[in-house]
Amino acid sequence: MNTTQSLARIGLTVEQARTYIMANLDKPVTLYYAAKQYKIDSQMLADIVQDRFPGVNATQVEAFFSSYGLRGKDLNAATLNPAPVVKSWQGDSKFKSLFSFNDNTGALSTESMRDTVVAKVGWDKYIQTFSPKNIPGAADGVLSVADLGFSQLGDIAATWQNMESLLYGTISKLGHSLSRNEAQEIYDFTQNFDLGLQIKNPWVMAQFEKLMLDALLDPATEQDPPVLSDEEIADAISNALIAQVSLVGIDTSQNLFNNLNVF
Repeated sequence: MNTTQSLARIGLTVEQARTYIMANLDKPVTLYYAAKQYKIDSQMLADIVQDRFPGVNATQVEAFFSSYGLRGKDLNAATLNPAPVVKSWQGDSKFKSLFSFNDNTGALSTESMRDTVVAKVGWDKYIQTFSPKNIPGAADGVLSVADLGFSQLGDIAATWQNMESLLYGTISKLGHSLSRNEAQEIYDFTQNFDLGLQIKNPWVMAQFEKLMLDALLDPATEQDPPVLSDEEIADAISNALIAQVSLVGIDTSQNLFNNLNVF
């Protein structure tokens, strides 16, 4: 946002702002606090008075106020108008490498699971559930690689259809990743460390997290096939989605993918 646009935000033109500054040049305290109140930083002030003081820069503006005992550096653009911290949507997710669109067929196809869920919750709630509006970066209609936090899909359109396919595809991949041997290892661990899990012993929880992550990030193989069938995975996804939408309701400040970050 340039100086003209910033001033327009508070209903002023550059000429009006310049007139005000020149009329109050002998009242630096008044100018200083007006600038802070309306977030007119030192570079903007320099831009405004260029016609009267050619070549003046932000550093000189700050020095002007400092000479009167004011904290001129507080008018620096980085201090007064810091750039917002933009955090990628799934950049911190331990499962970001698994995010994918759904290309499954049969029970795990998008159409099949959609029909199951819509039959229980209705079309309107279903569409609302997959709205991308609460995903950072979606406001411009595109979720870029930087917005997403993973690169395997490139930039994607911020549509409910893509969010739908992404949820089904990603959770299906997670379901397919858990092999029979890994499921047995997890079961054995929970039996051997039942008390530690109940009281959330730090060492036990750390080992359990590692065990679960290794199991879900490591694909099942032909020699060690998935413990769950396609039908079981589809039922789990559909039932969880039905429960969240119809029983818990839709939290409009969240999105369904938040629950993937379980660790």
